[in-house]
Amino acid sequence: MTVEELVIVEFMQQSPESGFSRMEIARKAVKRKEFEENPRWADAPLNALMDRKVVVLDKAGAFRLNPDSRH
Repeated sequence: MTVEELVIVEFMQQSPESGFSRMEIARKAVKRKEFEENPRWADAPLNALMDRKVVVLDKAGAFRLNPDSRH
């Protein structure tokens, strides 16, 4: 896993039952300055995590940790 992917997983593990929007993950998983410099930083790592089924997209369009995946 890349550093960015680990940051996302660790953020989501703080509230594993919750779903998060792409923007919420990008904004809250890193420091404000990092987000302001690149607000779309989470796009590629989220896509990679979805490809590996660590993160799933629910019917409401929220990202969640896959309960069937070990992370």
